[in-house]
Amino acid sequence: MKRTALRTLTAVTALVFVSGCDLGGDPVARGAALAKEKGCVACHGAEGVSLAPSFPNLAGQWPRYLRVQLVKYQTGERQNAIMNAQAAGLTRAEIADLAAFYAAQ
Repeated sequence: MKRTALRTLTAVTALVFVSGCDLGGDPVARGAALAKEKGCVACHGAEGVSLAPSFPNLAGQWPRYLRVQLVKYQTGERQNAIMNAQAAGLTRAEIADLAAFYAAQ
C-alpha cells in the first residue's frame, strides 16, 4: 500500500510541475525578467553569480534542483527567512522559468 501511495504522490507532483509550466515562449527570457522583478538579482546576481559568499551561486544548477528547492522554501520544508518569503508568492510556472534562467547561465 505504501508503494502505491508513493507512486501516486510522485505522479501528482510531476503533473503539478508540468501543468504549472507555460510551454509557449522562452522560459529563459521570462526567468530573466522575473529574477529582476522579484529581486533575486539582489543576492544571486544578474547572471546567477552571487554578490556575497553567504548567498549561493545559482548559475548552471540543474533546473529540477532549483525547482525543488524553491518549492521546499514555499512549503517551509527548507527554512530561510528571506527565501521562505521570496518563494511564498511564486507560481509553479514562475518557479520553472526562474529555474530555466539560472540553469542556462
